[in-house]
Amino acid sequence: MGGMLAVNITVGDHISGKLFGLTVNFDDLLSCAVAGLIIIGIGFFLRARATSGVPGKLQLAVESIIGAVENQVESSMGDAGRPIVPLAFVLFAYILVANWLELIPTGHSPQYLPAPTGDINFTLAMGIFVIVLVHITWIRQQGLKSYLGHYFKPKALFLINIIEEIVKPITLALRLFGNIFSGGVMLLLIAALPGPFLVGVPILDTLWKMIDGLFVGPVQAFIFAILTILYFESALSGGH
Repeated sequence: MGGMLAVNITVGDHISGKLFGLTVNFDDLLSCAVAGLIIIGIGFFLRARATSGVPGKLQLAVESIIGAVENQVESSMGDAGRPIVPLAFVLFAYILVANWLELIPTGHSPQYLPAPTGDINFTLAMGIFVIVLVHITWIRQQGLKSYLGHYFKPKALFLINIIEEIVKPITLALRLFGNIFSGGVMLLLIAALPGPFLVGVPILDTLWKMIDGLFVGPVQAFIFAILTILYFESALSGGH
């Protein structure tokens, strides 16, 4: 071989600007807003069309997902975990829709509607949101004494328990971000294929985007929801 191909790939490009002195990724904000509106729109639509008789396809799909979440929560926490079901379901649905937005071709680079889960700012905010709620729930359900006491079980691992709680939102965020971000990098690598490979680039690019969006997206949304349930299990059970 005459030499190795060097490709300069820029990742993490966004449609950004300044707002109150801060750099803001407006494309991610748009994607977050669109995903939220879609979820809210589906909710109002189902509320208007819901029936106790034979459900429509959309109602059936949503009820199936809610049923799966309820089974997972009840198997872990019993009836005490019922208040967690709406949160886990909405997190799953919201992350899923956000992941799928990247499948919409906008004809612009960077895309107008990227998957916001490919931005560490979004996933870290989600991770912090979930873990803060876990700590608040622990204190409300078990009391401040029980909450503080779990850091000393056993006493020798006090510092490790503190570090574990600090790391939880970071690992929750990085797991989701890493998988979605790597999918975007893969698309850029496919687009950079040289010579005879260029013939198949559009097909490969489309195929990978479908695989990444239709399979990886739901799996990552599911994992985030499951981990949320597991973290709340500790809060409701007092860490036992």
